[in-house]
Parts: sequence; structure tokens; C-alpha cells
Amino acid sequence: MLRERTLILCVCLFLLSGCVEPGSLNEERADTPPIHMSFEAPTLDRTEDGGAVFNLEETLVDGPVLMLWIGASCSGCHDWTELIRISMDEGAFNNSTINVVSVHRWAQYESLEDVEDTFGVESNQTHYTPWTVVTPSLTTPTYEFGTKDTTGYPLYEAYGNPGTPTLQLIDQAGALVWQSKTYWANETLLLEAITFFDEDGS
Repeated sequence: MLRERTLILCVCLFLLSGCVEPGSLNEERADTPPIHMSFEAPTLDRTEDGGAVFNLEETLVDGPVLMLWIGASCSGCHDWTELIRISMDEGAFNNSTINVVSVHRWAQYESLEDVEDTFGVESNQTHYTPWTVVTPSLTTPTYEFGTKDTTGYPLYEAYGNPGTPTLQLIDQAGALVWQSKTYWANETLLLEAITFFDEDGS
């Protein structure tokens, strides 16, 4: 009798094991990231960053976001940063609701100190970034827009593992709608991004 009960118990445990495996559902993800996404990540935590944490969905409430993917040792990133800053100073963004955000791309290679020294110091006249600089890690998660449901894709992968520099324009629903991978700063391309929604009729 004891042997029969033991056998039944073993069979039940075997059949149920697939149902109770911890984390099995959380590890599943779609074949591609969703179109509408958000993420949250630390910033350099300067006055210019508007807080220690950047939340894309919250920022999109105020308007679309132009993300510039950067690396501290990337000359093209320095060039784009300077062009965007000069364009801001000259009023190119005055009639636009677009917010500019720089996102550090190479967390596995460059330290926060590298990013701070390159983009966060006002005395660095060519690279200084007077807007939010986001400093994610390799494991920073992304979420489905409007929810806190994880997409299963870390930030870099979710946005296509962009090289640097890459500019990506995100609409107010969290969708990537425009992209440029041009290495050296280009005024025509920047104007295209700034006026994208005017031309789109949005």
C-alpha cells in the first residue's frame, strides 16, 4: 500500500512539474519587440537631466522624443551633439514640441565617468549636452507602452542594437517613426526630424 501511494505521488509530481516551473512564463517573449514601447533608466542626475531617472512614457506626454544614441569616444556623436545644441540656441526647436534625449549606448565598454566627462561638463564646449543624458545598463528592460508589462527585450536590443551615432524619433504613442544612422552631423537630416510631424500632418 505504501509503495502504491509513493508511486502515485511521484507520477503526480512529474505531471505537475511543467506547470509550476518558476519564471517560465516571464521568460517568453514575442519574435519581435512591440511597436509601442517605453523604458525607464538612470540619468547623469544633473540639473539639465530633470531628475535622476528618465521615463520615456512620461516624457512623451509633453511631445515626441528625439533620441540620440551616443558613445563617449564617438566623434560623430560629438558632432551631432554640437549641431543639435547650436540649432537649439538658434531657435530651430522653438516651434516644435520635440524633446531631445541622449542615450548612452556602450555600457559594457564605457564608464559613467567617461560619459559625464564627455557630455556632462559645461566647460566642454563642443560636447556639452544641455538636455537629458540617459545612462542605461545592458539589462535595462523595456515595457509595452501604457502598461508595466515587460517586452522581454532589454533596451539596446529592443531599439535594434543601434550603432553610434543613431538618431531615432519616437512618437507620443511610443513608436519609432524615423531613424538616421548618418555618422557626421547633417543639418538637412536634423531639420527633417524636427519637422517630421509637421509634414506628417500630426
